[in-house]
Amino acid sequence: MFSYRHGFHAGNHADVLKHITLLATIRLLHKKPTPLLLIDTHAGAGLYDLEDRFAMTSQEAHEGILALNTYYQNKNISVPQGIDDYLQEILRHNLSKEQIRYYPGSSQLFLQTLRQDDKLRLFELHPSDFPLLQKDIKHYQQSQNLARQDIQIQHSNGFNGLKAFLPPPTRRGLCLIDPSYEDQQDYLFVMRALESAIKRFATGVYLVWYPILTNKNAQNLPKKLQAFCTEKNLPYLQAELQIKQMTTSSGLAASGMWVINPPWQLQQMLEDVLPFLKEALGLDQAANTRLFSTTED
Repeated sequence: MFSYRHGFHAGNHADVLKHITLLATIRLLHKKPTPLLLIDTHAGAGLYDLEDRFAMTSQEAHEGILALNTYYQNKNISVPQGIDDYLQEILRHNLSKEQIRYYPGSSQLFLQTLRQDDKLRLFELHPSDFPLLQKDIKHYQQSQNLARQDIQIQHSNGFNGLKAFLPPPTRRGLCLIDPSYEDQQDYLFVMRALESAIKRFATGVYLVWYPILTNKNAQNLPKKLQAFCTEKNLPYLQAELQIKQMTTSSGLAASGMWVINPPWQLQQMLEDVLPFLKEALGLDQAANTRLFSTTED
C-alpha cells in the first residue's frame, strides 16, 4: 500500500485541475470573514522538486504545469482569474516564471492561503512522505515567521481521522479528499468517509478528486457520488479534464473534481478555466472538458 509516491505525478494535468479548483474554492470561501477549518486527507510531501528522480522518471509535469506555463508565456491572450491565481501561488517557490522547478502540492497550497484564524489539519500515512511534509511545513512557517498552533499534521489515515474534526466550531469548513486510488479499496473508502462526514457536517464543502479510467471502480465512482448527493439533497459540481486519448500505455488521460456544496461563483470560474486548459494541455483530438452543476450561479 506504500508503493505510491505522488512525487512521480506532481504537477501533472490532474494536479492542475485539482489545485485550480481547490484555490478557487478557498478564495470564494474567504469572501466571508468567519474562520475556516481546512482538511487534506492525503497531504503528500508538501513541496515537490520537478527535477528530482521521481518527477524526472515520469515527466508527467510536462503534460501539466510545465505545458500550461509554456502556453501562458507564449500566447498573448487573456488568462482566466483562476489560472492566474494558481500560477502566482506556484511562482512563490520559483525564481522566475520562465523556469518552474518547485511545485506546491495541495497541503502547501492550503498553508499558503491560510488566514490568521483559519485552522489546518493535514493527514499523511506514507512513512516516507510524512517526514517530508513535516519538514516542508516547518520550513515554510520559519520562512514566513509563522508560529501557528492551529496547524496540525497527523501521521495517520485521513479517511479515518476526518470525522474527529467535524463539525468545526465555526460551522465553516473545506475538506479535500484525494487518494491515489492505486488501492482499489480507496473507491469504497471515499464513499464511507463522505457518508460519515456529511452526517456530522452536512453544510461543509467537500472536494473529491478522481481519476477517469476504464476499470469498473473508477467508472462507478461518479455514479455513486451522484446518487449519494441526490439522496442527501446536496448541491454538487462536477468538472472533468481529458488531455489525450485513453490508452493503457500513455498514462492517465483524464480526471475529475466533484465538489459538494460548491460556493457561489465557482461554476462561473471553472467555465472560464476549463476551455483554457483544454487548449493549453490538449494533446490530440480526444482532449475535452465537462462541467455540470446542480446550482445556478
